[in-house]
Amino acid sequence: MSAAGPRRGVAGSRRSFALSALTVWALGYVLVGVGLATAAAWPVYEAPRALAVGLIGGLLGMAVAVLTRVLRWGMLIGSLAAAGTYLVVAVPLAIPSALSSIPAFLGGLRDAVLGIALGWKQMLTLNPPLGEYQAVLIPFLVVMLFGTFIATLLVLEGGRRATIAVPVVTAMSVFGIAFGVSGTTAPVSVLGVALPAPREWLIGVALFVTSLVWLVGRSRLQRAQALRTVAAANISRRATPVWLTIRRHLLSAGLAVVALVAGFAVAPAAAGWSDRSVLRDEVEPMVVVQQQASPLSAYRSWFAGSTLDDTVVKMEGDPGAIERLRLVTLDSYDGEDFHIAPEDRFSRLPRTAMPGAGRMSLEITIGDAYRGIWVPSPAGLAEAPDFTGARADALADGFHVNSGGDTAITVAEAPGGGEGLVPGDRYTVLVDAPGAPGEVAALQGSASHLDTDLYPALTEWAEMQEQPRTGAGYLEIIDRLRARGYLSHALIDDDAATGWIASLEESEGYAFAPSYAGHSAARIEELFTDMVEQERRAGSDAAPELLVSAVGDDEQFSVAAALLAEHWGLESRVVIGARLAAAEEVPGIPACTETCTGANMSAWVEVRGSGGEWMPVDTTPQYAMLPSSITEGEQLPEHPTVPEQPRSEALDPPQAQSDSNNDAPPLEAPQSEVLAFLLPILKAVGLSLLALALLALPFLVLLFAKRQRARTRRTAEDPEVRLAGAWEELVDVYADHDVAMDAEGTRTQRALSTDREAADRLAVLVDRAVFAEHPPTNDDASAAWAIVDAERAELAASGKWWHRIVRRVRPTSFIGRMRAASGGGYAGARPALATLGFTGSFGDRKKGNS
Repeated sequence: MSAAGPRRGVAGSRRSFALSALTVWALGYVLVGVGLATAAAWPVYEAPRALAVGLIGGLLGMAVAVLTRVLRWGMLIGSLAAAGTYLVVAVPLAIPSALSSIPAFLGGLRDAVLGIALGWKQMLTLNPPLGEYQAVLIPFLVVMLFGTFIATLLVLEGGRRATIAVPVVTAMSVFGIAFGVSGTTAPVSVLGVALPAPREWLIGVALFVTSLVWLVGRSRLQRAQALRTVAAANISRRATPVWLTIRRHLLSAGLAVVALVAGFAVAPAAAGWSDRSVLRDEVEPMVVVQQQASPLSAYRSWFAGSTLDDTVVKMEGDPGAIERLRLVTLDSYDGEDFHIAPEDRFSRLPRTAMPGAGRMSLEITIGDAYRGIWVPSPAGLAEAPDFTGARADALADGFHVNSGGDTAITVAEAPGGGEGLVPGDRYTVLVDAPGAPGEVAALQGSASHLDTDLYPALTEWAEMQEQPRTGAGYLEIIDRLRARGYLSHALIDDDAATGWIASLEESEGYAFAPSYAGHSAARIEELFTDMVEQERRAGSDAAPELLVSAVGDDEQFSVAAALLAEHWGLESRVVIGARLAAAEEVPGIPACTETCTGANMSAWVEVRGSGGEWMPVDTTPQYAMLPSSITEGEQLPEHPTVPEQPRSEALDPPQAQSDSNNDAPPLEAPQSEVLAFLLPILKAVGLSLLALALLALPFLVLLFAKRQRARTRRTAEDPEVRLAGAWEELVDVYADHDVAMDAEGTRTQRALSTDREAADRLAVLVDRAVFAEHPPTNDDASAAWAIVDAERAELAASGKWWHRIVRRVRPTSFIGRMRAASGGGYAGARPALATLGFTGSFGDRKKGNS
């Protein structure tokens, strides 16, 4: 006897494939949907490979769906074929960077699998256009390949289910909108009406019109096919009235016109309802940034001990007009520290950029004086840095920039603990040519943005200068701030301060003056208090050298200048970095060329211009004139001479006086080389096993559900229920093993349709037990289940090993019962419950009671 035959019932849902006008019309609709979805996703990537992923991925999905129909595969086999196609083409099509080596290919394959679940988050942490960065094309490939696979299967259906393809094709285009940019294309004028977002409007209307045309054309082709069938059977029919045909065509054309007119009418109004919001707008900032101490608090550590002469970065290449190398930009002040605002957003930067003129390339090597998450780089990065060395992939994966591109970080795990760069890391940056610098003097200030009650000394000193609230007035007050300050990087003239003191002594005959570290509001107020008191004693018209009184360095003076900008009504922020050769010379902090050491590290202020550009303002105080000590009421000489301040021992300040962090924490002992080699491998293996477990989870659930269903049927308390459960179990076994069985009829009739002896014996046994005068016994139930077990073993032994695996995990028996349940009114509820473990069928009970 044959174990398989032409299937009916559940298997009857499989449709054959025939090339016809209706089929070509259906496939044409999916092809148009592929084109529109690719066009909608273009602004997300703006890379030629995105076009290849969209078009090729869509064609592959259609090909697998057509092959599924031609070979009459079930949904499970077709889905496995689509998944296999995805695994084969994912790396060469969507992750070409993984083709460089076998380990890279395996890593790319892992990213392709994990990208199904995690790739969407990676897209949202990138600033568009994404280009071909790492695995960002994987979500688009998933949408196109599996979307067209499902849509093609649906459009090839003959019934009403084919219309479900419309939302599937629409969802493919929605991908490009949901993961796109917040802004839309520039408005255009059509017939005197301003139409915002013309590209988005055009794609939406094209989707509507295409779907409408396909649905109308499909109904026409189906009707024509039915008429040809009627004519072939020599059945006469009445001719369709001409006016009815005209009405149909006018209705179709009218719907298309309504869509266009509605689009023109609604688009301008909809654009003003609210700001466009996309998924990437909801991504939170990088948490690791908020865990870092303020870099400005550790500013003086650059000048302590050997760090002064140690290399921070080494540059190769011509920086051209680039004036500054940034380490970090700090835009929020809480009265204690300047730090990065919590609402700032860090995202990835694409690895490839569109062509641009005037770009410069610099190769940067991290020196012994630096380690941390901040990535030294000029402003205006065109693309993500190209990291080299053993940690290149990890550093690239952890690279992010803030929304303005002013601060770059990498959160890759560092050897010895922590995150970020370590000495020896190398990378190449591609930088846009800097534009013409703006004029701070041309800015116009406004009312103070400061709470003047918190900064009384700053407010009083600013009012004493009697400068206008303009950019020119602000520059004048900053010049006075620097001229009345005195440069000092330490509180005590000890061994740690010897280096920078000796350097300043060589140029200007510097004399040491102690100063506290920190940049809290109390420390800044102390700075302005000293200047206010000095100006009161000396008079506003005193000689410049008599007004020098505030001692500090860039840490205090950059914060003071930033707060003055806020008081002038200007938006400001503090930047830590180094000046390059193209920048204006600043005494006290020299510029660097190829090598930047701790002595070159500076902090300055940037104020925002009316056009949104940030303009730097240097704040380093002078060190040529010493601070003066003037007694209240002292008569100043007409031609004063400033005596050199005698050296005195300074006491250590109380803890509350300083909020600096001069000493960087010692590096932890590095882990062993064996662990450093094994941990990445174990991590990759673990992630791969996790991905495989996720893929296998649905099949494991099916195995468990089948086992639980059989167990529930077998262990029922009533022998009659166990007998009926044995018959239901055999029906499910036949469904999963492609054994045809009639869906209607008595048990004996259905058993005869299978051409299986076991089915005949079981049907006889169950009918005799159920309809007998006396209730069945436990022995009857055990005999019935013995037949089921033997039949299951015989069917499982046939075919190849992979056939047996597929039969174990296929959901055909569940789907068949759910289909039966959906079409049987209230009586269909019982078969649906049977799939969850209940035994018997409602139809059988009805027949048994009749």
